[in-house]
Amino acid sequence: MNGFVQLASWMYLMNGLSNESLGSVFVVFLRHYGVSYTLGGQLIFLQFFGFLLGVGVSSLIVRRIGYRHTLVLASLCIAIAQIVTAMLPPMPIIIVTCLMNGFGLACTQNTIVASLMEWFAGRRAVVMSRMEVTFGAGSLIMPLAVSGFIAWHHWNLGFYLVGIISLVLSLAWMFIPINAQHDTHVGPRDAHSAALTVQGAGAKTLLISVFVGMIFLYVGLESCMNNFLPSIFISYIHIKTSVATLTVTLFWIAMVIGRALTGRVIRRVPYSRFLLISIGATMVLFALLALIQNPWADVIFVFLLGLSMSGIFVIIMVFANHAFPGQNQRVTTLVTLFAGLGGALMPALFGWLMDHESIRINLWNLTGFALLLFAMLIVIMRMEENRLHPVASDEPHFSS
Repeated sequence: MNGFVQLASWMYLMNGLSNESLGSVFVVFLRHYGVSYTLGGQLIFLQFFGFLLGVGVSSLIVRRIGYRHTLVLASLCIAIAQIVTAMLPPMPIIIVTCLMNGFGLACTQNTIVASLMEWFAGRRAVVMSRMEVTFGAGSLIMPLAVSGFIAWHHWNLGFYLVGIISLVLSLAWMFIPINAQHDTHVGPRDAHSAALTVQGAGAKTLLISVFVGMIFLYVGLESCMNNFLPSIFISYIHIKTSVATLTVTLFWIAMVIGRALTGRVIRRVPYSRFLLISIGATMVLFALLALIQNPWADVIFVFLLGLSMSGIFVIIMVFANHAFPGQNQRVTTLVTLFAGLGGALMPALFGWLMDHESIRINLWNLTGFALLLFAMLIVIMRMEENRLHPVASDEPHFSS
């Protein structure tokens, strides 16, 4: 299955590139079409709507045509959307391509995660950390590449780049051998984490609700950092715009490094302890940003935030699947759905707060969100204290 994992990593790299393809040229794109930020925001929402649609139907598509052909379909959707957008067609067609791109991204992510969760039990965090490294690399590479394309006055080349990569990947999926029984248990394994042996429909509903709530909050926090970090530094630290924009690059460099390290750390540290350290550090670092108004110190805090936040998403997702064996498709769908919701709704809320409160107050708001994330983890750890035995393959479903 090494070929499958490698190709899945390339898909995650492509997802990272595609996720940033429009945002990286947003200002130039809006100027080309002569439209406002309001319409631009609606295009982002349409991509999010396509993402929700993809989350909802991807599991149905997998059941109909299997993992391989679902990934071929998802890759083709992204390829067509990106290449057509690169041609700069009329705005009604752009609306369709935004929907297609979001749909393809969701199908790709949901299908790959569900397959890895199902086939790599005992190695989920190690394997998924590789996916997250490549996604982070794509999110980091795209803005850097686009800056060069803009300098050459060919800003739309980024869409062609993503489209061609997606097209090549769609062809590769037709030929890669997929054998779920081969080599899936060979290689480094996650550290042992005991099962959350909750009983009763109410307790199971509470547990899955806490997991998806954590995903919602984490992805929302990460999205707030992506969208508002330069504005925070410009208004709070009073540094130049050109320098402030580099804070997001620094944050993602730390995220990629941290995700690469997560795959090694999680071999020795149980899921709950890893999250306790990571979320606790994140909460403290947000508080330090609010307390210390110094450019050099805050740059260091941003880098450390990237490291501390880097493994949270993948470990929450793996931990949720670990808690509900045999429910991989359903758990993954819920996780992906609430990740999309958090990434869309939390920045909208934080944007409103930025308009109505001071930067320092909003840094404390981010600290409060991290504190809530920490409190939700404590709920799970209290449930974990009641465990009686290691995880078994026939653990009860979270639905009664």
